[in-house]
Amino acid sequence: MQKQPSEIRLSPLEKITLTAVMTALSIVLCRFLGYSPANTMFRVELGFLPVALVGILAGPLYSGVCYGLADLIGSLVTTGMNPLILACKVTSGLVLGLFLYRRRPTLPLICLTLFVLGAGVDVFLMSAVFKIMGYAPSYAAALYTRTINALVNYPIRVAALFLVCRYGLPAFLRALSQRAKDRRGVYRATEPTATGDFKIYANSFQTVSRLGLERESDLLSLLGNPEKDLRFLHIAGTNGKGSVAAYLAAILEKAGYSVGLYTSPNLVRVNERIALNGEPIGDADLDRLLGRVEAAAKETEATLHEAPTQFEIWTAVAFLYFAERAVDYVVLETGLGGEFDATNVIPGNVAAILTRIDLDHVEYLGDTIEKIAVTKSKIIKAACETGLVFSAPQSPDAERAIRCRAAEVGVTPVFIDPPAPGEFDEVFERFTYNGLDLAPSLGGIHQIENACLAAEVALRLGIAPDAVASGIAAARHPGRLELLSRDPIILYDGGHNPNGIRALNASLDRYFPRREMTVVFACMKDKDIAPSLKLLAEPGREFLFTTVQNNPRALPAADLAIRAAELGIAGEACDTLTEAIERAKGRRKMVLICGSLYLYGDLPKELRSV
Repeated sequence: MQKQPSEIRLSPLEKITLTAVMTALSIVLCRFLGYSPANTMFRVELGFLPVALVGILAGPLYSGVCYGLADLIGSLVTTGMNPLILACKVTSGLVLGLFLYRRRPTLPLICLTLFVLGAGVDVFLMSAVFKIMGYAPSYAAALYTRTINALVNYPIRVAALFLVCRYGLPAFLRALSQRAKDRRGVYRATEPTATGDFKIYANSFQTVSRLGLERESDLLSLLGNPEKDLRFLHIAGTNGKGSVAAYLAAILEKAGYSVGLYTSPNLVRVNERIALNGEPIGDADLDRLLGRVEAAAKETEATLHEAPTQFEIWTAVAFLYFAERAVDYVVLETGLGGEFDATNVIPGNVAAILTRIDLDHVEYLGDTIEKIAVTKSKIIKAACETGLVFSAPQSPDAERAIRCRAAEVGVTPVFIDPPAPGEFDEVFERFTYNGLDLAPSLGGIHQIENACLAAEVALRLGIAPDAVASGIAAARHPGRLELLSRDPIILYDGGHNPNGIRALNASLDRYFPRREMTVVFACMKDKDIAPSLKLLAEPGREFLFTTVQNNPRALPAADLAIRAAELGIAGEACDTLTEAIERAKGRRKMVLICGSLYLYGDLPKELRSV
């Protein structure tokens, strides 16, 4: 269905931008592309056309300003300003907006609008101006000249505006609609019951919106601020957030608490993001709560001229669900950064927890580790029940930023000191921390650090040591150095940035030293893949590249192979992960699948644990 002007909502900034662009175009059409034959009493120019578009999309105020600015700037550059003519142009802009704003510009409406404009302004008002300014010897002479000019221009203007509205405006509206979806995430319901459309929007992949907490704050306020009834263990960091969250949730459950867990992204089903005592939210609860959030989201969009993003919607649903179930704790993982992450709308926490911080999402968080650490450390709040912030070992720059934020809000930083690696079983570490014998259920040498961080938090909360140990042994977090098959060995790891790949390499060197392997790699097109690929390209490793399915952000396998070749890394492109796995098995080597957590959903069902 073709979009109509009435279906398009522009923010004030978009209206101002549109007015500025159309003002410039109007100046060009009027002052430089106008046509006035010699020895005639008329002049043909189409400077009104851009103003009419502003009137259609932004309203009379903006179209009046547009025509007034076009005349003011154009006259100053060429003939000199005339305040009376300027007033007539402003009036013309107002007329265009009053008649056309958010209406379908049919031929009868265009004819009526331009008749009123031509007769009322161009003939009667401009004739008076011509007489007052001495451009005509009498009002009758001015009226005669302006009438001839209007009669010549009227059919030309009607034809021009009709053609623009018939052929140009639809394309312009489609572009505006797509821009709204891509950049602001605006959703439009076409039926009275739009929950289906809203669910599609909430489950869609979106670019990162303007950073800020205004949308989430407004949304939650409309929903009764459920976050104020919850107690949070808030986790930020570059890598390891999900693993630490899984350990903490499992520990608290073993200790007898009711626990809500909010993580992202999901691997197979969106329900995975919101879990209660280890069970993902059911479809019925999810549909019901999305219906509540949809109504509030429309109000938020109307107020702020920005729709809540996918992540903001899910955060609101999670808070509603956990508040309804009156959970004892919410283990809350940030999505992007910390300071302006939607989860940071919470007023306080039981404790803030920071995993290892490294370079990632530099376009949003900063181009140095210190800048990123400053952003992520903003989850540290003065309203903290324990008065503690827990952190993994950090680089000097990141540690300095964390200590500075802790001092600023008056909480005490606790940096853990994990033990050196000891024994391991397949890909699972076995070690002792603070007198506890720990056997993490998640694979990888980096799980020593993650498990110790979770254990430290739990022990400071007064959790019994046996619950800590049993929780760490029972935690589930698929897709993180997961052993999918033993014959042949197939590993999956969601590492997608240099820090994650370095941790992966350390684990591979420990568990499979000097083992030849086939690496199946996929990634998103907005990622800088060069550092990760270079780290993966060790001797004895060959590559197959594939594409994450049903994801508009995915980098096609063929393009990925080309980028890799530019780095001196050869590899074959496979359309699907299943094809890549079958081809890798034929090479009779260990198989490593990595590069993106989103790839997990493309695994054959017999290999998935979700």
